[in-house]
Amino acid sequence: MSRGVVLAAGGLAAVIAGVWLASGCSPSRAPAGAAADSSAQRPTGIPLLMPWGDPDLQGIWGSGYILTPLERPDKFAGKEYLTDEEAAALEKEAALTFGVGAGAGRTPRPARGTEADVSGAYNDVFAGRGRNVIRTKRTSLIVDPRDGKIPPRTPEGNERASVSLATNFASSSAGRADGPEDRTRDDRCFGISLPIAFGHPASAGGYSRIVQTLGAVSIYYEQNRGGTFRTVPVDGRPRLLPAVRNWLGDSRGRWEGHTLVIDTINFTNRTNYYGSREHLHLVERFTRIEPDVITYEATIDDPTTFTQPWTIEVPLTKADEKRNQIYENACHEGNYALANILSGARASEKGRRR
Repeated sequence: MSRGVVLAAGGLAAVIAGVWLASGCSPSRAPAGAAADSSAQRPTGIPLLMPWGDPDLQGIWGSGYILTPLERPDKFAGKEYLTDEEAAALEKEAALTFGVGAGAGRTPRPARGTEADVSGAYNDVFAGRGRNVIRTKRTSLIVDPRDGKIPPRTPEGNERASVSLATNFASSSAGRADGPEDRTRDDRCFGISLPIAFGHPASAGGYSRIVQTLGAVSIYYEQNRGGTFRTVPVDGRPRLLPAVRNWLGDSRGRWEGHTLVIDTINFTNRTNYYGSREHLHLVERFTRIEPDVITYEATIDDPTTFTQPWTIEVPLTKADEKRNQIYENACHEGNYALANILSGARASEKGRRR
């Protein structure tokens, strides 16, 4: 996953903010103690524009190391937003605990300097441990349904959900290494799939670069063991035929006011987003609500898997662009893990036959 460093935007952000405010836009801020309702998370004036008139979404954007879980914890049932005090307490707890990834077990840190402490520190740095509540202070990334939970699945969806999200094999087969196809996407450097698994260690700390031209928007994702380009036409061209399936689907974009809407279908049967596969219909919305913030929304619609559509919301923060760089994952280079796992499995089999 990407290990780019999040820095304050500094002077560049100050200049952009000046232009933004001069244009009549007032940055949205959460009220003290709780975040503003998402309906208020919209620009109130004319945003920055590209020379041909489309809203300007260009830049390097990241979600950070998200501590907020995808689904709302039961202890926050009925509570959509955290208070400032609650958010600070969760972040303090995360800083004092040992583990990997948002939602990892809250285990007290081992004694400093012990082997367990050193290995835990390694995991914390390199495995995407959640660190911060999202800036809206929501209690979950899911905003619809209002209970913050993934909707009930269909019987067919329940069956698919029992298959590993990482390998496409049944969970009971986890750990097998008959061939590379048995191993996880991380082991095999698959890179991203859509939608991005925000709140999961695989996507933590990742960055995306948005570049716009007349008639197209290109997004470069650097996270989850590799980089991937995605170019989205916004010129009204027809879709691909239903038989043409792509790893990232077939995307078409359009502008709805200040919001870029990307509608994607034609995923493959290797897609696996909480059980949704080739029937996934993904609708994403990108709205620049402040000079340094894009509100990203993704609606997952698959009647063969879920009993109703559901939506996540994640604020993306503009990164420092002084160097105009994103750190490369370079997953394939030096990927000794996969070869060692398979050779170790063969050695183990040989030992059992003796």
